[in-house]
Amino acid sequence: MQTVSPPATGEWSPLDATIVTVWRLALGFGLGPPAIGAAVLGAILLSAWRWIPAAVALVMVPAGVWWYPRARYRRWRWCLGDLALDLEYGVLVRRRESIPYFRIQQIDVTRGPLARALGLAALDVTTASASGGASLPGLDAALAPVLRQELLQRTAARAAGTEADDAV
Repeated sequence: MQTVSPPATGEWSPLDATIVTVWRLALGFGLGPPAIGAAVLGAILLSAWRWIPAAVALVMVPAGVWWYPRARYRRWRWCLGDLALDLEYGVLVRRRESIPYFRIQQIDVTRGPLARALGLAALDVTTASASGGASLPGLDAALAPVLRQELLQRTAARAAGTEADDAV
C-alpha cells in the first residue's frame, strides 16, 4: 500500500483533476433543467422569433457546463506555507486567501455522495476570524485526512509558539 504524504512547505499543489467531473455534473444538474424548461416554454408560449433567446440559452448552458469547471480547475491551487494555508482560485475574479495556522479552530473532512464515488474529499477549515473559514475541495480521499492531521499539527505548534505569530 502506498503511503500518502502532504506536499512540502512552500510547494503549490493543484486539486485532483477528478473534481472537474464533480463540478460539471453539479452545474449540469443545476442549470440543465431550467434551460430546457425555458426553451420548451419559449417554443410553446412565444410566437415566432421571441423564443430564440431561450434556444440560445439551451445551447450556451452545455457550453458553460463544459468550459467553466475546467477553467475553474486550472485556476485552483493551494500551498502549506510557513505560517498559513494559502489558497488561490477564481475564474473571473482571482482570489488569494491565507489562513494563518494560529487562527484555525476546526478542520472537517467532507465527502458528498458523488465525491465519495469518485474518490474525492474536501477540507472545511473554520477559523477565528470574521470570514469564518474556507474550503479546500477536490482532494484525493487518501490525502485529505493526512493533510488534516498536518494542519492540526501546525496549528498546535503555532498555538504553543510566541505572541509574535499573531502579527500575520
